[in-house]
Parts: sequence; C-alpha cells; structure tokens
Amino acid sequence: MLAAALAGGGALRFVNLGGVGLNSDEAVYAAQSGSLARNPHFTSMFPVVRAHPLLMQAVLSMFYRHGVPDSAGRYVAAAFGLATIALVYVLGRVLYDGRVGAIGALLVAVMPYHVAISRQILLDGPMTFFATASLICLALAARTGGGRWLVAAGGCLGLAALSKETAIILLGSAFVFLSVANRMWRPVRFPLFGAVLAILLALTYPLLTAVAGGSRSGQSYLVWQLSRTPNHSFAFYLTSVTASIGYVLVAVAALGLLLRRPLTWRETLLLSWIVVPVLFFEVWPVKGFSYLLACVPAVAVLAARVLARALPTTRPIVGRLVVLAVSVACLLSLLVPAVRGVIRQPTAGLAGAGGTPGGRETGRWIAVNLPADARLLTIGPSMANLIEYYSGRAANGLSVSPNPLHRNPSYQPVGNADAALRSGRFQYVVWDVYSAGRSPTFGDRALTLERRFAGRPVHVERDGGGRKLVVVYRVIATAARRAASAHPVRAASITASRSTDSPAVRQPNSVVIYVGYGAAVLLALASLAWAAPGWHRRRFQTSEGGQ
Repeated sequence: MLAAALAGGGALRFVNLGGVGLNSDEAVYAAQSGSLARNPHFTSMFPVVRAHPLLMQAVLSMFYRHGVPDSAGRYVAAAFGLATIALVYVLGRVLYDGRVGAIGALLVAVMPYHVAISRQILLDGPMTFFATASLICLALAARTGGGRWLVAAGGCLGLAALSKETAIILLGSAFVFLSVANRMWRPVRFPLFGAVLAILLALTYPLLTAVAGGSRSGQSYLVWQLSRTPNHSFAFYLTSVTASIGYVLVAVAALGLLLRRPLTWRETLLLSWIVVPVLFFEVWPVKGFSYLLACVPAVAVLAARVLARALPTTRPIVGRLVVLAVSVACLLSLLVPAVRGVIRQPTAGLAGAGGTPGGRETGRWIAVNLPADARLLTIGPSMANLIEYYSGRAANGLSVSPNPLHRNPSYQPVGNADAALRSGRFQYVVWDVYSAGRSPTFGDRALTLERRFAGRPVHVERDGGGRKLVVVYRVIATAARRAASAHPVRAASITASRSTDSPAVRQPNSVVIYVGYGAAVLLALASLAWAAPGWHRRRFQTSEGGQ
C-alpha cells in the first residue's frame, strides 16, 4: 500500500508539470530565486525580499541562474510533496501502526488539494513537509517520553516557518497539546528549549533581511500584510478548501472521533494540529487556498485510523461490506478529481489553484516581437508579473491601489492612466480573461482605454475552443497622432519615448542570505541528530492506550 501511495503520488505530481505556464505567485517565487542567483533577466524587476522567507527560493536558485526556465521549480515542489507522503506514513506508524500509516499516505497521495499545490512553485508544500516532520517529533516525544524530541520538533517547526512564516502558528498547536498532556512538561527545559529554537529559527528571516540590506522592503511588506482587506467570504474554507480536501475524507475522520471514545493523546495531538490554524485563518481577514495545507497530514491520519480499525473488527459480513464501500468511496472521491486535474490542468479560478491561461505564451511572444524598451499596461499585477517574468518587458497593472497600505510594495500604481497613455508612457494595453473575471471594472477600463487610444490588436492568444484568453493592443499616444500627418519621423520618436519612473530594484547581499539560511538548516538538523540516537531500539506498545 505504501509503494502504491508513493508510485501513484509521484505520478500525480510529476506527470506533465510543464503543460501549463506559471501563475503569478509561481512567477514571483521563481523570479526571486533568479534574482537571488543574480540572473540578469530577473534582477532589474523582481526584488529578492518580498512578503515571505527565502528558504525555498534559496533551494530553487540553483535552477534559475541562467535563462528563463519556468517548470524547473515545480519538480522541486513536487519532490517535497512526494517526501511529505512518506512522512505521513511515518506519522501514522508512530501514532498507531503501519497499516494506519500506509492508508494515510495513500489518502494524501491522491488528495486533490495536496496534489494541486504540490505541482506548483508555492511555499506551502515545503512548509507542510517540515511541519509534518515537527508533528512526528511531537508524537515521538509523547510516545517515548524523550524530551529531546520536543527540541527537535522546535527545529523542524523553525524550518517550516523559514519556508512560510505562517507556520509559526503551529507553535500554538504544540502548546495546546502540551497543556493537555501536561506530563510532557517534565522536565520543563525541553519544551522551553524547543519553543526558543523554533522562534530563533523563525527570526532568522527578519534578521537576515536587515543584515543583507532589505529591512525597509521587509517592513513595507509587513505593513501591507497586516492592512490587507478581506478577499473571500467567511465560508471560504468550508466550501472551497474542504471540497478539495474531500468531503468524504473529512466526514470519515470526524465520524471516527465521534464514535470511538474516549480520545487518547494521539487524537488530541492531531486535533490540536488542525484546530489552531483553522481557527486562526478563519478569523484572519485574508484567506488563501493553500493556507491550510499543513493540516492535511493530521486529517489523513485521523481518517486512516478509522478505515484501518473498522474493517477487521466489524461484524457481521454486512458491516464489513459497508466499511469497504466507504473506503472505496473515500479513495475514489479523491482519486477521480486528482487525475482529472492532472489530465486537464486548471488555468483559472482561485489564486494558487492553477496556472494563468495564455500567460506563458503571451510573455514569450512579447519577448520575441516587441522592442526591449516597450512598456505594457495590464488589467492587474498578475498578468504584469507573467509578462515581466517571461519577456523582461516592464508592465504595470491598472488595479494597483494608489494607497500604499492597500497594495503590494513591489507594485507601482499607474495613477492617471489616460495621461500615461497620452504621453506615450505605455505603448501596449493587455487584456486577459483571468484578470477581467476577477476585476470586471478594471477589465472594462482596459478596453475603454484601448478604444480611446486607437488600439490595434497585434497578438491574440486563444484556448482550444477559440475563446480569447489574452489580447495585446498597440496604442498610439495623442501627441503622436497629432504630429503623424506633418512629421512622421517626429511622431515615431514621441510614441517610442516612455517614462522611466519605476524605482530601481535594490537587491540584498545574496551571500548573507545563503550563509544564514544554511546555518539555520544545519542547526535544525543538529537538533534532530541530538534527539534521534537509539529511538528505533525502544520498545513501543501499539495499542491506542499504550505509552
């Protein structure tokens, strides 16, 4: 079963990874890696220091030193996803037995939520890998009584926070569990050392940012993150994310908790790992599709516990058939949408759920056909990121807010778009169906500007059904049109001129970042090595009530 989970999970994560171009988030993380590696294609437009830590980007940077690769980082993300499946098996085996571990690994392997995110260059996949390792360390500490495992759990949690800072919330999950299993506070130095190590590693991010020369950018991103307006309804996680995790899977896990009483420390640990981040992100105004990925291993093990225990103990034969039918339904409810998502990869919808339609193709066309100093006006920053990533041409989004508190510090507002087009600051307007669907007002505004300035389509990207995905319009500045009849040469020079008001990107010291993050990884590995000797020789009881 474990072999099937690894083989099937690997196929779902690695097959046809380059079939769809990058989305905006992927382009940003990949470009950060390129800027960190001093790739000249990215350094002038994409700052290294943005909203998140740089552990994943430092790992990816070796693949983005030259050229404009896109899918290379997806293979690294998929490898983290496959390794997480193996860790889920270890988690289930440590908490219960090998059967629970294998079923849990199989459930994660075919889960659409984990498959979709593991196939993208996102930070949540590596974060979930390290968070699952931390959860295993907590389980070993509770099972063996070895306090050193609490320190190791802190080290792994610190690496999770260096992958994505939101993982530090799981420190609250750990303390909720420790407050219930209060026997683990003796001796008190181990849980305290573990918490200090997790916080110390998490602080590596702002400290290195300051030392490397990017503290001002980091502060700007922090203010922006804290002041962002809500982007989804209160029921977003219950509807969209739970559907991707699997309603049947979640129902099986919940039913097992309700029917199998009393709960042991094992279920308490898994519930703590789920409840704290769910409550936090439910209260947090900004909701992201990938934010709850770290909860997936715990949910899968809870469901696997029910399926593994129910089948051999159910009497009579009708009961066994019912349990078997539920198990097959649970597996198929995950496998079918996961396979469908790989065969027909999503290209629109939620941020982080798939690629952006036509973005890669349009960016590569622009790189070949437009002048190096061409400047483009897009509906929003998502398409602007893709154009800058693939073509190296400057692009700005209409929907970027002029209020510094309500925009990503990396994006520059256009201000008066009419004046910018009239003066020749922008020579092209780009309309795309993805951005227009998310921001209809600015989509209509882009089309209005295109008509006002005599836009002429120079490139159209379509899907297989002939629907327009992206249209690039060539626009003519008002001053150029007035001079066109009398002075054609002068008109051409006016049209070609553009403003260079975008601030230069200041890149931090890459050596400091590499050395700092490398030292953090070594410190976390040292805590694991300190805890690990002899753990496999301990004799464990495998019953749910055993210590």
